Amino acid sequence: MRREKVDGLLIHDALLADRLICLVEGGMGAEAASRAAALLIKARRPRLLLSAGFCGAIRTGSIVGDTIICDRLLTLNAEGLSAPPPPEGSPSAAHLTSTLRSHGITALAGSFITTDRIVSKPELAQKLPHDLPTPVLEMESAAVAAAAAAAHLPFLGFRTVSDDAAEELLFSLDELTTANRISIPKVLMLCLTHPRTIPQLARLAANSAVAGKNLGLACRLLLPLLDSAGTSRP
Repeated sequence: MRREKVDGLLIHDALLADRLICLVEGGMGAEAASRAAALLIKARRPRLLLSAGFCGAIRTGSIVGDTIICDRLLTLNAEGLSAPPPPEGSPSAAHLTSTLRSHGITALAGSFITTDRIVSKPELAQKLPHDLPTPVLEMESAAVAAAAAAAHLPFLGFRTVSDDAAEELLFSLDELTTANRISIPKVLMLCLTHPRTIPQLARLAANSAVAGKNLGLACRLLLPLLDSAGTSRP
């Protein structure tokens, strides 16, 4: 693996199944993701943009560690929910979930809802269409998909569940982050000023370890299936 810092962001280059995979550490949130995607497009000229990471389940049906492949993409902001047009030529979520299941990984085609803040899951669940498949919350995919569409590139989003539908977060992102990244001093201050968050933070750390392991497995299985145009091989 080779690492290079470009415009303040770290890019990791590695080979997987004879393919060059480039990973940029952009930080949390849509603004950071947009900057990272633009940098990656300029510096590496990729043929496919991926958004991978963790997500939170909104409804029952998916549990910690499940892999969710983006089949629908929505954004949530102060103006409400909207559905941006998806990038053309994106891989088939149905085929990719089927492939993961054949390897014993619990995978679902789902709806990614990109939000800029921590929201109440029960309140959001009531506002969503009842037939929306496996909705999950995350913070970056819409920005990455927008960058892909602008560059005429296919897009793929896949994430693993780190908190289930019953897990309501007891803190805001501002209480944990500095410059779009987790801040250890802020985490310690949160624990000191709000001790009731300590059990949840410990639980989320354990859940993230499970989600991270399954995300790595999904990456190793999915990436070799994508051809040079981004479409999935049958």
